[in-house]
Amino acid sequence: MKRVLSRFWGFSTKHRQHILNQRIVERTSARNVAVLTAAGIGTSIGAYQLIDTARAGILDGSDDASRHNVTTDHKLTKRELRFLQFASVEYDDVIYMSPMDFIDSLTLDAPRERVYRRVLKEKDIQRILKKTPPFRSGGKHFFRTMDQSGIISYSEYIFLLTLLTKSKAAFRIAFLMFDEDDNGNIDRDEFMLIRSLTSSLRSTTRVQPSTASDEEDRRESCQLDAADYHFAVSRIGADRLFTGADSYAVMFTKSEEEVRKQDTTLLLHLFGLRGNATLSFDEFQQFYENLQEELMEIEFYEFARGKTAISPVDFARLILRYSIVNFDDYHKYLQRVQEKSDDDEPGISLSQWATFSRFLNNLAEFQSAVRLYVNSNVPVSEPEFARAVGCTIGKELDPVVVSMIFRIFDENNDGTLSYPEFLAVMSDRLHRGLRGRLEKPWGWKPFKNCVISEVSRA
Repeated sequence: MKRVLSRFWGFSTKHRQHILNQRIVERTSARNVAVLTAAGIGTSIGAYQLIDTARAGILDGSDDASRHNVTTDHKLTKRELRFLQFASVEYDDVIYMSPMDFIDSLTLDAPRERVYRRVLKEKDIQRILKKTPPFRSGGKHFFRTMDQSGIISYSEYIFLLTLLTKSKAAFRIAFLMFDEDDNGNIDRDEFMLIRSLTSSLRSTTRVQPSTASDEEDRRESCQLDAADYHFAVSRIGADRLFTGADSYAVMFTKSEEEVRKQDTTLLLHLFGLRGNATLSFDEFQQFYENLQEELMEIEFYEFARGKTAISPVDFARLILRYSIVNFDDYHKYLQRVQEKSDDDEPGISLSQWATFSRFLNNLAEFQSAVRLYVNSNVPVSEPEFARAVGCTIGKELDPVVVSMIFRIFDENNDGTLSYPEFLAVMSDRLHRGLRGRLEKPWGWKPFKNCVISEVSRA
């Protein structure tokens, strides 16, 4: 079951690294050296040589984990980085988003200005969670209404992103996978399976000294703080650094299993404060549609700039917002639209944008429908494009929207567009630039990496 779900759910850095180097050299006590020696690292001279090697160039690269004060044993993914960039809440060393953080992460290029994440205590969490409305009181303003009064875990963030990129057909499949006992309803325990698919993102800031006296006490006691520990583990390896009962987990107040059981705003909203409510397919679909409509409205009003319609150029900006195109090509798109548009054009209305958003959520089905065109790289006209969209979502796009799309992608002014380019940009738009680029498990590069790995073991 977990395997199926996981498949579906698809200071400056250098200054901080310098501080970490200094701390490890300054704070490594006789006990720390003894631990390193017992683990096979060597004497204090060996430990110093390791730090010296790091200074020589190993640490020259960027360290996203240190910058975001998070512990991790792998390179952070695009989605993890986006989550950490906007998450503004910490509780029991775990990093959470607020409902508004989630909206901001999908509609803003950078988070709102703040100094640190809010570190909440248990009484704060209880007070916030009590404000969670029941499911029947939700709607397409749920996340905006909750604002900062709530917490969303990283696994729930991935779940919500998935809902925003799936068609109704794919959503039904997701519901069936959740409904493990096939009774037509999803309960709390079934929904919490998503938490077993990803680990929580743990913060290192709680144990940082808050005053000068705390820092002095820490220096005198020669203890490593969490950031120093993360540095040592990432460079030496947890299996070599500690043996026996010593573990990185001792720095945290809750185990991973306890964190997965933590109540969150989304959990209480869907299944009630007591956790005994269930969701039928229609109710779950209503939540799915509300989420998509809420984000669609937010983006529309952002680009409408207080008007009732989005101008042609702003519509192009909205379409290209998350696409991976270089700076020069981006401005060529906008210039092309501006040259082909009149000042008095009505623009794109909210209902027209809603239909186009629905088309985006069915992009996979649309791509399958036009596979022959894509493989042959055959350009298509506006009527052909409109019919293909109509076959996919059961409703043709408004001619105004189709005309706008062709202004953006018709590079040589021949009244046609190329599907490969269009689909590539739309895919980036749908996934908001967070879709991972997976390497093929075959070919020369994987083979070369395999040979290098085997030779290094010899």
